[in-house]
Amino acid sequence: MRLLRPRCFLPAAAALLLFAACETVPEPAEIPADLSRQEYFQRAQEAYDQRHYDTALVYYRTFIERNPDDVAGIAAAEYEIAFIHYRRDELEVAEEKFLTLLARYEAAEEGTLPDWPRILAARLLDRIQEEREA
Repeated sequence: MRLLRPRCFLPAAAALLLFAACETVPEPAEIPADLSRQEYFQRAQEAYDQRHYDTALVYYRTFIERNPDDVAGIAAAEYEIAFIHYRRDELEVAEEKFLTLLARYEAAEEGTLPDWPRILAARLLDRIQEEREA
């Protein structure tokens, strides 16, 4: 019986790893319509954790489109979208999205939106400004 040499497996293993690392970004129509806010955010976070940022963005944007009355969820999703752009070093886009989010807070009735997106957006805007000045 002839034994296969390990080097024969290297190209196949490399191809398998490359394939496994590829991101398949879902279309909004492929996302089940009956997901809860928690499920949208969980799927987005799982994608983010795997550095599948485009997939995470699709989940957050789809949540916003499908849940126009969930103002608290929209604020959280908008923060997460801006944060992904910040992490990608797309500072101009992140800054614009953080400013839009903060404007939402200025227009909202007190207590209708969670505090954490506003607080974190303001902190990251300060960091963006510091990075520009450095």
